[in-house]
Amino acid sequence: MARRLEENMGPEAMARATGRTHDQWRVVLTEAGAMAWPHAEIARHLVDVHGLDGWWAQGVTVDFEQACKGRLPGQRADGTFSASKTATIPGEPLDALALVASIVTDRHGEPHGQNLTASMPNVRWRLADGTRLAAAVQGRNKSGVPVNLAWEKLPTAEAATLAKAELGDILAEARHGA
Repeated sequence: MARRLEENMGPEAMARATGRTHDQWRVVLTEAGAMAWPHAEIARHLVDVHGLDGWWAQGVTVDFEQACKGRLPGQRADGTFSASKTATIPGEPLDALALVASIVTDRHGEPHGQNLTASMPNVRWRLADGTRLAAAVQGRNKSGVPVNLAWEKLPTAEAATLAKAELGDILAEARHGA
């Protein structure tokens, strides 16, 4: 399962990056009334009032929601969960993407879309259960091609754990087949 944001970034790192620790941001947001605000409003407040850039505003917002509003690690603002896994596959980017896409297609059916000319070429599936799965590749590095699989709109934390295991299996199969 995903870890709480605070476990991934300690208070010293948060303070260096944003000027406040996790606990200090929680006080600031609570006093501003953020317990009653949706995710986007909290992030917008952090940008507009406190001058955080969008990336840090999202991080502070997620930390606040996890610590103060009951959001679980790995849970998205809409209440669903996501899982992702990245592995390096030998070969060229489009070949690695095609290999991973063929494995996903064998398991879940035909994709609904793809963009092979994007800076990060990708293939996307809308699954019958309402979840979404995407494969994307980065540029080649010394050891191969980083391929990311992301599964979104999962209904529970348990579903995210199972999805992450399957993503690992798909990437292992691709590494073995490359």
